[in-house]
Amino acid sequence: MNNYFYGWYFRCQGEDGSMAVIPAVHLSETEESCSIQVITKNGSYYRTFPIQEFRINREKGSMKIGENLFSRKGIRMKLEMDKISDEAGMKNDTDEKKSVRITGVLRFGKFTELNHDIMGPFALIPRMECRHAVYSMKHTVNGSMKLGQETMRFQNGTGYMEGDSGTSFPERYIWTQHFLPEGSLMLAAATVPFAGSSFTGTIGFLCYGKRVYRFATYLGASVRKMGEKELMIRQGKYRLRVRFPEGAGNTLKAPDKGKMTRKVRENVSDRAEYTLTHGKQVLLHEITKCAAIEFERKTGA
Repeated sequence: MNNYFYGWYFRCQGEDGSMAVIPAVHLSETEESCSIQVITKNGSYYRTFPIQEFRINREKGSMKIGENLFSRKGIRMKLEMDKISDEAGMKNDTDEKKSVRITGVLRFGKFTELNHDIMGPFALIPRMECRHAVYSMKHTVNGSMKLGQETMRFQNGTGYMEGDSGTSFPERYIWTQHFLPEGSLMLAAATVPFAGSSFTGTIGFLCYGKRVYRFATYLGASVRKMGEKELMIRQGKYRLRVRFPEGAGNTLKAPDKGKMTRKVRENVSDRAEYTLTHGKQVLLHEITKCAAIEFERKTGA
C-alpha cells in the first residue's frame, strides 16, 4: 500500500508536566519506514526505523517498533532519539539535532471509551485523506520516563489516546485536547477534501461528569471561527469556543502522501480558555495552562 500512514497518539500528564508519544508507520512510493516521536514542553524528539522493525496486533491493541512497545496497557521505551531544534514549525533542512536517550515505562488504567466512532458516517467513506479515531477519552497513567537528564514522573497521572490514518494530514487544521477534573475534551477542525472539492469540518467531544457531548459536522455542527487565536463551532443551540495564545510551539513531523516531510506545530502544555454555552446558559468555562494545541497553516511541504 503506497502513500499511507497509520499512527497512534498518546498524551500523558503528570506532576512534572505533559508529554506526547507518537508511534507510526508510513509508506510511500519510494520509502517504507516507521517512527517514534516524543514531544514535551521543552522540545521534540524523533527517530526512524526500518519497516522490518514494525509489528502491530490490532486485536490486542499493541504496536512494537524495535524494542519499544505501545499498547492499551502502557508504553515501554528504550532508545536514542534526535532532538529537533527547529521550533518554528517550518521546514528547515539545516535543523540542528542532538541525540537524547529516552527510557522508561508507563502503565495505563482502564480506558474511558466513546460509545461510537468519532468519524460517524464518514468512517464508511473510502480513501479519505485523514481518518481520526479516539481510543480513550481519559485514563490513569503511572510510571516515569527519562529524557536525557530530565525525568518525568506520573503518579496517578492522566492519559488520552487517539489515532490517525490515511495519506496526509489536512492542509489546514486546529486540534486541541484538555483534561478536566471530571472528564476531558477534544475538538478539531480541518479542511477536508471531498468529491473534488473541500469543506471545513469538525469533530469533538466533551466528557464532563457523567455526560458526554458530541460535536461533529455530521451532527449539524459548523465551524464559525478558525483563526490564529480562536476556534469556535456551533451545533444547534450549543456553542463551543476555544481561545489560545499565538505561539510557535514545538516541531511535529507529519505525513504528506505517506512521507513524513511536513512540519506542524504542537504545544503539549499551553494556556487556553474553553467555553461551552447552550443558548445563554454557560455549561463550562475553563481556563488552563495545561492544554494541548496542534495547528497547521500550510506554507509548503
